[in-house]
Amino acid sequence: MSARRCLEWIGLAVAVGCSGSGPGAEPSRACRKPDAFWAASDYSSSAVGALAVSGGASSVIGRVDLGADPVLALSRGRPFVVARDQGTIFELEPTCGTPTSRRVLPRLPHGGSPNPQDVAVAGDGSMWVPLYAEPLLVVLTAGGDVELTMDLSGFDPDGNPNAATIAIVETPLGEKAFVALQRLNDANGFRSEQPSWMLRVDVSTRAVEAHVELAGRNPFEMFQGEGGLLWLAEPGNFDASDEPLAGVERFDTATSTTALVVRETDLGGSVAQIAVSHGCGAAIVADATRNVNATSLVTFDPTTGRVVAPAARAALATQGFDLEGLDWVAGALVLGDRRRVAAGYPVHTLDATSECALVQRPDVVFLPLPPVGLRAVR
Repeated sequence: MSARRCLEWIGLAVAVGCSGSGPGAEPSRACRKPDAFWAASDYSSSAVGALAVSGGASSVIGRVDLGADPVLALSRGRPFVVARDQGTIFELEPTCGTPTSRRVLPRLPHGGSPNPQDVAVAGDGSMWVPLYAEPLLVVLTAGGDVELTMDLSGFDPDGNPNAATIAIVETPLGEKAFVALQRLNDANGFRSEQPSWMLRVDVSTRAVEAHVELAGRNPFEMFQGEGGLLWLAEPGNFDASDEPLAGVERFDTATSTTALVVRETDLGGSVAQIAVSHGCGAAIVADATRNVNATSLVTFDPTTGRVVAPAARAALATQGFDLEGLDWVAGALVLGDRRRVAAGYPVHTLDATSECALVQRPDVVFLPLPPVGLRAVR
């Protein structure tokens, strides 16, 4: 293998179960067109697959080592699972959600994972990967070679700006990569103590153009919405729910302007995940109780920032950090639930009224492991 080809590509032949309900269901070889992809983990083993809102989920479990800390990503219709603890990226085929290839990123000098956080695909097929354990943005060619690594160490005084998530968007000035930098204090428990930034990179020249100071702090997750808008879940610090610079932020990629639309003090908790569609915003928020962080599903008007249902009136709430995985799928909201029942781990489906109130459907899809991510087929 050449020194330049730092990625290892391995084809994966994987048996896939496409079943109706739980982890014990009899597998079938044919999967119908899915509504969404999912990733699940108990933080020792992981699984991936696809699901249909009307019932049934394909499941890939125990046949491929997906690591213990996966993140689900979707870009240009291509689904990926990022095994952060392994430094490995799996691409999924678009029907059952089967891993079809894996790309192993270069290890750290001491042999550890570089902790990749996300994947975004550019128009030329290149794949862009922000790293968390090293201050780098890695660009892979469409063929899988490491084309370049961008040094991000200068964007934080401690040498690592904690690049958390990425989106590639076609703007009026061309195709740009937007990388959210948390800029945490690594020496003080990774606390949010200074402004977070959005890095703008020109895709055609592979050059950093600018950084924009965000209105909120600690961009924990980024949701790519309609009209070139990026929505940021910004918890600040999870041990506080009264921080004035935390909540939901709306970033306009056309103008690189941004605003904190709704604050965590109004939502009733630190925002962990977010999904916005059809004039309705939904978020999973966590309370500030240490080692508990009870979660609630809240809703808000993304235009005005008016909170429709805060944590105190949540459509669904748990006693621990149990709600994980959120997206709008086929006009409905799907929500992962890490509390096990007899059939497995539920994925709830909820309909939104014109006022952004949520009504839960009786239909539930069950996963074999606790969900960590859901992404609609787009």
